[in-house]
Amino acid sequence: MGNSALKAHLETAQKTGVFQLTGKGLTEFPEDLQKLTNNLRTIDLSNNKIDLLPPLIGKFSFLKSLVLNNNKLTALPEELCKLKKLETLHLNGNHLRQLPAAFGQLAALKTLSLSGNQLRTVPTQLCGLRHLDVVDLSRNQIQNVPDTVGELQAIELNLNQNQV
Repeated sequence: MGNSALKAHLETAQKTGVFQLTGKGLTEFPEDLQKLTNNLRTIDLSNNKIDLLPPLIGKFSFLKSLVLNNNKLTALPEELCKLKKLETLHLNGNHLRQLPAAFGQLAALKTLSLSGNQLRTVPTQLCGLRHLDVVDLSRNQIQNVPDTVGELQAIELNLNQNQV
């Protein structure tokens, strides 16, 4: 993808607060996005080949929605947990095995989609998230559900196509 195309997307994002660049074969998080840490409310980088979310993700203090479906993420940085306004997080179709220890700090989170990853258990960090409405953990490798899941206040918990 050429620099001029990325520049056009950045200019649009600066005006709208939305950066969407899906299915472009990106292998890394666009570093130029850090110029918009105070502007962006939504980032959608679905259907790319991104394998690492850089620590700078924690600087997007106004981000409400982060969508990284169908990438190659194997882990998430602790800095993700600094996104105090994040309400929607979609990470379907990656290779995640666990969530950062501080994930419970995402106090505004309402919707979490982790379908099609490699989680083996329901992350206990979710139990402290009081605004969480929807949790999709379908199509993982979850073999047991810890007792602490009883504390989960989500309206909908999807565990379809797991090993429980």
